Amino acid sequence: MNVRKTLAAALLAGATVLVVAGCSDDTTDTVSSAANDASAAVASAASDAKQAVVGLKTDDAQVILRKAVDPATSSTELDAVVDTSNPVSKGAIQAYAKASNMAGYTPEIYTVKEVKADGDDKAVATVSVKSPHSPEPVDITLAYVKVDGDWKLAGSAVTQLTSMGGQHGG
Repeated sequence: MNVRKTLAAALLAGATVLVVAGCSDDTTDTVSSAANDASAAVASAASDAKQAVVGLKTDDAQVILRKAVDPATSSTELDAVVDTSNPVSKGAIQAYAKASNMAGYTPEIYTVKEVKADGDDKAVATVSVKSPHSPEPVDITLAYVKVDGDWKLAGSAVTQLTSMGGQHGG
C-alpha cells in the first residue's frame, strides 16, 4: 500500500512540475493548491484502505473503548464491547471504570488515534489518554480482538488498563 501511495505522490509531483514550468505565476498557485488537495486525497484513501484491511475503524474502536471504561455501562453492554471469555476481565474492567472515573479519568479522556492490524482478527489501537493530573496526554497501545464477528477490547487491554489504575489513584 505504501508503494502505491509513494508512486501516486511521485506521479503527482512530476505532473505538477511539468504544468508549473509552462504556467504563469497566477496559475502556479492554483496548480499548487490542486496538487496539495490531490496529495491529501491520496493520503486519505490510503488510510481508509488500511482500515478496511484491519476491519476495525478508528471511530468504532473509540466507541468500544469509551463504553468499556464507562461505569454506567451495564454488565450486558460490557459483554458486547469487552472480550469476557476470561471471566476475570468483566469484573476487572468494571472495577477499573468505577475507580478511574472517581479519579477524573472519564471516558472522554480516551481518544483512539490509529488502528493497525495485528494478525488475524486482532488489532492494536494507539490511544491518547489526557490525564486530569498532567498537562500533556500520554499515548498507550491497547489490543482489540474479533470475537464471533464483533470487535471487542481484548482481555490483555483490560489487564493493561487495570495495571495503570494504581498510577492515578484508581
